[in-house]
Amino acid sequence: MLAILQTKCILMTREYIALFFSIIFCPMLLLIFGMVYGNEPSQMFGGSGTVDVMLPSFVGLVFAGTGLISLPVAVAGSRERGELRRYRMTPLSPMAFLAADVIMYFIISVIGMLIVLLIGRFGYDSSFTGSIPLLIYGFVLSGIAVFAIGLFIASVSRTAKVAQTLGMVIGFPMMFLSGASMPVEFMPDAMDKVIKAMPLSYSVSMMRDIWEGAGLADLKGDSFVLLAVAGVFILITAVIFKWD
Repeated sequence: MLAILQTKCILMTREYIALFFSIIFCPMLLLIFGMVYGNEPSQMFGGSGTVDVMLPSFVGLVFAGTGLISLPVAVAGSRERGELRRYRMTPLSPMAFLAADVIMYFIISVIGMLIVLLIGRFGYDSSFTGSIPLLIYGFVLSGIAVFAIGLFIASVSRTAKVAQTLGMVIGFPMMFLSGASMPVEFMPDAMDKVIKAMPLSYSVSMMRDIWEGAGLADLKGDSFVLLAVAGVFILITAVIFKWD
């Protein structure tokens, strides 16, 4: 398993889409918002600065790029090339190979978030008043939910191209209408129902609450939705996933 993961990590530099969204797009977007709005306290955000609001929201944006686009393309591409079928002939469980893909994209997501956090901290003096264990909890739960959707996309896609198309059709609305790339406060009230229909919005909401010091009890609603999303899509994927 470690050898597989090591190989996947070496190949990680070829994952241009994942690297773009996590390591280039998010920092670039943060810099743009920072230059335009700064990080001065704003009444719109309840006294928080724009950068302080955007930083936790980017968790959803990073995972959308890695989990909804890159992961499905990688898994569907492996199936298309017959690799998944060959994995079943090895001593290792085929699930080990899928797990390696998931771990690799999770690592990319972690790297992307660390870069964003460092820019926010040292570039805009962003402050974090929450709990680090809860921050890790929210990050991991968000990843599980988004990656579950990504594996579902891979399971219904016969080719990598189909997976990429579906990933973009599903992922882009979530990126731009969930509050992940633009604060929901900037959106008209008429968009409320659309925002709440986006699973990613619950990740954004939870991470923002954690960033502002919310406790575990305050996260029950968002946690329940994300756990439900993860459970439903994992169950469906387990039933319909094909290795060839």
